[in-house]
Amino acid sequence: MKSHNHLVISGHEGRGLWLATMMVFLTMFFSANALAGVAVVVSTSSNVDTLSESQVRNVFLGKIKALPNGESAVPVNQLENSKAYEAFIGSVLKKSHDQLTQYWARRVFSGKGSPPQNVAGDSAVKLHVKNVSGGIGYIMEESVDNSVKVIYRSN
Repeated sequence: MKSHNHLVISGHEGRGLWLATMMVFLTMFFSANALAGVAVVVSTSSNVDTLSESQVRNVFLGKIKALPNGESAVPVNQLENSKAYEAFIGSVLKKSHDQLTQYWARRVFSGKGSPPQNVAGDSAVKLHVKNVSGGIGYIMEESVDNSVKVIYRSN
């Protein structure tokens, strides 16, 4: 007599396996989105060609007030719920939203500075760097075009 080993998944076990598979898929999907590439940009007329991750972090944390060319750095953040903001603070600033909020609360309270102005979206960042001397911001990699100069890329 020939024996057939079949795996039969039914009832609660089948739903559990399906749910576990979906959770793994969703985790991978959202993790990939959270790590999407971000480009730090300046005006095309800027003579700053590159910044290190450490320099970018220090500009956006208010620890460096000038760009390497001597111009005052005028950084802008994107809105807190945006894909670019989440990717930037995680991959470049190495902070969670709560950590960044606490960081700026301490800096403001101690008189050491205030957070960058917030703008709504990649287009607003491009306008900022075009129109503000020393303007620096970050946009999603897919939004890079010839209207900005990329000086740092994450991921």
